[in-house]
Amino acid sequence: MISKLVGLVPRDWLVYMYKHMPFNGLKNWLVYRAQNKFLVAVLGIFTNEAGQILLLKHVYRKEPWGIPGGWMELEKPELALERELKEETGLSVKSIELVKAIYGTKPNRVDLIFRGRVIEGDFKKSSEISEIMYCTMDDWPDGLPMEQRKLIKEFGSVAP
Repeated sequence: MISKLVGLVPRDWLVYMYKHMPFNGLKNWLVYRAQNKFLVAVLGIFTNEAGQILLLKHVYRKEPWGIPGGWMELEKPELALERELKEETGLSVKSIELVKAIYGTKPNRVDLIFRGRVIEGDFKKSSEISEIMYCTMDDWPDGLPMEQRKLIKEFGSVAP
């Protein structure tokens, strides 16, 4: 509602009001309320020592196999991905580099794609992940979405 009202105010006026408004807390509250919202997802292409790609079997998806990922909380993106993987599988990973950001819809979101290495740990089943597998390029299991195959091909073979 506030974002629609703010949209009616000329931008020059908004800048002037923001610059001269004395209450930072109120100013920040208004700016936050006036902006559109979206989620941030973190996804990772992780390899083991042999260079194989880690895939997870998600219990709630129509195409169950996929790269690790999850929603960010109020944390650094790399730490969010490392946390998600530890919670869902028991594996420890190290996110090495951000390789791509993608805007998506349904829901509106930004997907941050990282690559990195599996460091250690033994797989533990969770309510979200029923099994894991390591595979080589193009040796995919049935049920791996085409979009993720493309991401793996683009960034998986040159993982640091």
